[in-house]
Amino acid sequence: MQIAVVGAGAVGCYYGGLLAKAGHDVTFIGRRTHVDAINAQGLLMDTQVFKGYLPARAATDASSLVSPDLVLFCVKSADTEEAGRSLIGRLRPDTSILTLQNGVDNPQRLRAVTGHPVIPTVVYVGSEMAGPAMLSITAAVHW
Repeated sequence: MQIAVVGAGAVGCYYGGLLAKAGHDVTFIGRRTHVDAINAQGLLMDTQVFKGYLPARAATDASSLVSPDLVLFCVKSADTEEAGRSLIGRLRPDTSILTLQNGVDNPQRLRAVTGHPVIPTVVYVGSEMAGPAMLSITAAVHW
């Protein structure tokens, strides 16, 4: 699958990293320091069961996306509309958007901006960005 992770912080890098580890084509959209490090060496995941670099691409904006199959939307709530607008014109009718955000109204706000259905999710992961493109996991729960 072609997967876009909008918001390459701790949550986005964790779930996007798992998808990259499973063999999917993942593009992270994030801040310059993480983008440069991911493009140079991949994403370093450090978990209880896996430690290694995962191949991925990254960009600072969504203009490089080519109609992903799946979007993991992982930005802070205050950035929902702006990041959502960056997806306009880059989604196919069958692209799935999952919002992995805090806040109960983000799916509705994102749908209002993109005009695209949005699937709300509940996730928990104890993770932190230990440095540019360096993800450290302390706890994760999967439902």
